[in-house]
Amino acid sequence: MSRQTTTFNAFTGMSQLEKKAIVDFLCTQNKNSREAVQEALDYALKRKPSFGGFVVVTMQRQRIIAAIVVNRTGMEGYNPENICVYVAIDKHCEQPEAVLHELMSKAIHYAQGNLAMHVEPDNPALQLYQEMGFRAKYLELRLDKERAIA
Repeated sequence: MSRQTTTFNAFTGMSQLEKKAIVDFLCTQNKNSREAVQEALDYALKRKPSFGGFVVVTMQRQRIIAAIVVNRTGMEGYNPENICVYVAIDKHCEQPEAVLHELMSKAIHYAQGNLAMHVEPDNPALQLYQEMGFRAKYLELRLDKERAIA
């Protein structure tokens, strides 16, 4: 079965129906916050003040089976120019590794500059990302200010 991939950005725009479908998909697949996903899409499409970015969506049989949201950071050198904010593959997708590889390849090709992403250590896609050239550069530390010891 053939797949169709579409890229959205500030110039192509995205209809409200397309945006709702992508938000629903990302929230269902990864249990993401609806507000956070909408904000990342608004940043990518420059509907909010931002450096922009893009969204790549793969469809099969008229339904979304994969999506990635990339935001431009406005930085270069010490931080990559782009960050993959959300990546999701339909849990029932046939050939998920092939679909993910195709999606990531399109995002890598489309991005202007380097890419970064946050990946949980137990993410089943980690090996594929590493095979595609992604490398761990830093250990991320986060401070929850409400629980911080002064």
